[in-house]
Amino acid sequence: MDAIHQFFADRKTAWLKAKGKSDATDEEKSELEQQASERFALASWLPDAAKRASQLSIVSHPSKFSHPSAKTTPIIAKATPKADGYLRTGNVEYPLDVFGNAAAMDVYKFLSLPMLDGRMVLEHLEGDTPEVKAILDIPTANYDTLKEGFLSVKQSEGNKTYSDRLVKQVYFPVAANQYHLLSLLTPSGVISKLKGTIDAMRFSEQASEARDCRRNGLAHETGYDDVLNLTVTAYGGTQPQNVSVLNSQNAGRAYLLMSAPPTIEKRSVRLPKNDFFSQSLRSRLFKEPMHELHKLMALDINNIKIRTAISNLIIYIVKMVAQEAESIRDADVGWSAREHYQGLEACQRIWLDNVYLSERSVQNEWLEKLARQFSQWFMAMYKTTLSAEAIILSDHELLHVEGFIVDVLNEDEELLK
Repeated sequence: MDAIHQFFADRKTAWLKAKGKSDATDEEKSELEQQASERFALASWLPDAAKRASQLSIVSHPSKFSHPSAKTTPIIAKATPKADGYLRTGNVEYPLDVFGNAAAMDVYKFLSLPMLDGRMVLEHLEGDTPEVKAILDIPTANYDTLKEGFLSVKQSEGNKTYSDRLVKQVYFPVAANQYHLLSLLTPSGVISKLKGTIDAMRFSEQASEARDCRRNGLAHETGYDDVLNLTVTAYGGTQPQNVSVLNSQNAGRAYLLMSAPPTIEKRSVRLPKNDFFSQSLRSRLFKEPMHELHKLMALDINNIKIRTAISNLIIYIVKMVAQEAESIRDADVGWSAREHYQGLEACQRIWLDNVYLSERSVQNEWLEKLARQFSQWFMAMYKTTLSAEAIILSDHELLHVEGFIVDVLNEDEELLK
């Protein structure tokens, strides 16, 4: 009852403030006080409010979000909650909305008042509780008449169901050359709950403190969340109250979440279908070190300094290749098991897919075969890069390169992880 008494006290105070004059005499003030007491007495206000209740409609999906002049059957949608991952009616708890004559909104505020058990006056009316019967026990009207009047806010006009040409509509196919014409209504409670949730996330005291900490380079215990790429839309223009109560409470503003398709970045890592060396390595990356290697090999000098420089260049190129292999291993564990990559040889699968990490660390046969392919690619890249200038190596020199690659891979554990 405290909320109800406060409701009438506030309305009485607001009425007296609007009607009162600064230069009013004591007699005029007393008369206004008497009028206010009579006007907001339960015996006077309740019968009038019960009649005005029919000017309002409580709904879950108002039609006026499409157009302020749209008129449809008042809809209160009831959907079953389901763990389907969708933000929809039934999966969100939200208050019902109301629209109608703005002059009758005080009736809705009365019906929304919480009683001692926390339930609204309207819920008590629907349950015919003793508590609400006690409130509506007045000499100027009987309970049943008052109840029928107040509950008209949740009743449609007879059994008619109708839409409006001003409501957005779509033809939905149900069979060959058959369609249902659907009228699209706005779940105002859902969008209001969404706005409230995002506002709390972005503008609460805790979020403000966390943002201040970030600006000042300080740590915060919980941090803050944010939703990016929001669009703010407006309903009702300068008169949001003409759309609905919830819309008026939100000043006509609502959030639209980002609904564009994701931007897919082109993958820079080339997963080899048949051969890593020919399909994943970009030849342009190796042109410069191959030319440097050729300059050293073409020198008519054979000393420890030149041999060390050649070895260092080969190590450099091997590590360049190993870095490409590492980027493939980081792409996705188990990728080589997909049908598209079944042509890839076993030694390359072991090296390039982390699902074979244990095999990579204990087996040696795969490494010898990989080194042979590695050295073949190495010499082919050298010949392709230098063309006619390339120095033709003997079989013994080719075996030396192959063995050198094996040694480099074995000596540096990072290249095999």
